[in-house]
Amino acid sequence: MAVSVSRAEAQLLARDQPAQPWHQLSVLVVEGPPPAASEMGRLIAQRIGYAPRFRQKLAGTGLQAWVDDRGFNIAGHLHSVTLPSGTTIETWLAEQLAVPLDRLHPLWDATILTGLVGGSWALVVRAHPALIDGADNVHLLHELLDEQPTPISADVPDWRPSEDEAAPGFAGLLRNVSDPLRAVREAAAGLGGLAEYGVRQVTTVPEPRHVAAVECPLADLAAIARAVGCTVHDVIVALATAGVRGWQVAGDKPLHDPVALVPLAVDDGGTSALGCQVAPQYVQLPVTTLTARERLIAIATLTQARIDSDRLVPVAQLTDLAGFPPPSTHAVAAATVTSGRPHQVLIANVPGPATPRWLGERRVRALHAFASTIDEQQISVGVSSLDGRVTFAASAVAPLPTFARDVVDELGVLRREVR
Repeated sequence: MAVSVSRAEAQLLARDQPAQPWHQLSVLVVEGPPPAASEMGRLIAQRIGYAPRFRQKLAGTGLQAWVDDRGFNIAGHLHSVTLPSGTTIETWLAEQLAVPLDRLHPLWDATILTGLVGGSWALVVRAHPALIDGADNVHLLHELLDEQPTPISADVPDWRPSEDEAAPGFAGLLRNVSDPLRAVREAAAGLGGLAEYGVRQVTTVPEPRHVAAVECPLADLAAIARAVGCTVHDVIVALATAGVRGWQVAGDKPLHDPVALVPLAVDDGGTSALGCQVAPQYVQLPVTTLTARERLIAIATLTQARIDSDRLVPVAQLTDLAGFPPPSTHAVAAATVTSGRPHQVLIANVPGPATPRWLGERRVRALHAFASTIDEQQISVGVSSLDGRVTFAASAVAPLPTFARDVVDELGVLRREVR
């Protein structure tokens, strides 16, 4: 059955423009020999039914809808690539962020990327945040990973697309909103296009894409938090702030304290697959504060002043959920951009399981979650944790030559100061 694109989804879709594609890029770094595309395709076919939006495409004009893609073929969304000689993975990933997703098919694709340093390989999944609401629709990666090594069987469940390929039209829109007058206004604006609340301006000049990433031991961050009397989240934001500070210096920009969107997980009464809602929070990052310790204390003070502690979701509640929620949570966090307040930085901190996760029988070593910059954003930092490691995945409109070093240096300074 066709389902009307919601107002929130329309806002997200409208931000995705040919000259400035907007999507997320999840990179699973995996140990062991890479699978054949046919093997990975079987695993996706076995699990994709739990993420049905990944088999649906957009249909209609103006009033768009999600409909089953009757020509859906996993092979068309799954690719195998060996990193070309002389090309860094950062360069390759930046190129993927700059390529629009195909609007004629479901808005995702996956690549088995080999040729990485150390003999590892990666599963790289690009997906539009509009596919994922964290409740009825989760990220495909949410369902692919297991808590134990699990052989990929040959069994693939049957799937038949719905015969209804037509958008539901105005009557369907009325069934999906509680305010018919608002529906009339949205219909006139063109809900599936550049609607009233869709984008601030149309972008015609492509923006450059640059990425960088680094890993840190979670235990080090936890030790700093205990010594200072703050949260691990505060330490993570402080390390990301150091990366932003170094990015300003490397780009010969005047040091300034940018406004950052730092989404937080809040209680939703157990109504979603994520165990929470993701609410926007805005913080002015203390980039110009002189020392690492002072920056951390300033961040801890700012975040404490802005949170409703009765609604915050404990980290254990987020990390003990079934499946692998971080990719879904990152998508929902990215969607908070529609809250409307201008900001230059996005820092999305998503805690993941403290125990290993497996892709079939291959152990996943890390998740790096990149997101395109959008609107006024200049730099986006996705932070993920898995099995005792924390990754910082940054994308920006200008090169990030020192981002990894700056994060590690800040961590080293804080470790020395709290001994």
